[in-house]
Amino acid sequence: MKIEFTSESDLFFNYGTIIDEESFATLKDEQKLNVEFSGFLSLLVKMCNSCQKEPQNFFAVFFMQRDGQAKLDFIQNMEYKFLELLSVDFMAAPEEMIRQNISFRYSVLKTKAQVMQNRLKDVSAILKLKNPSLLLQLQKGLQPSGGSNQRNSTYYSKDGH
Repeated sequence: MKIEFTSESDLFFNYGTIIDEESFATLKDEQKLNVEFSGFLSLLVKMCNSCQKEPQNFFAVFFMQRDGQAKLDFIQNMEYKFLELLSVDFMAAPEEMIRQNISFRYSVLKTKAQVMQNRLKDVSAILKLKNPSLLLQLQKGLQPSGGSNQRNSTYYSKDGH
């Protein structure tokens, strides 16, 4: 199982861990877990959901160190004390992997933007045929305020309306 943490606001934030059956056995022994490897992913999902649904009782803390090591702790607030439920070690991704991730995310966004641009062209073409005045109103709303008052003459008929 591979877990990666990335951020939309910081493209260079990239931490990951790989948990195979061997590393899980060590984790299970060290932390006295009551789950088998096949149920570990479900346990992680359940803990994440608990943090989201009950933030007053469950929370996760991600500790990062300068050397690239990090640790994710799942903690339960038991009113009188905090109980660490699970701790998972992470490592900062190598620079090349971060570059690949940023390139991939850029490509995905570029593709989505192109799809949206094509949809906008299709809708504009339909509006031009069915309701040109609505298209003009929409285009006026998209123009920045101030500046020149030029209109896009491509959508006007020959008589200027």
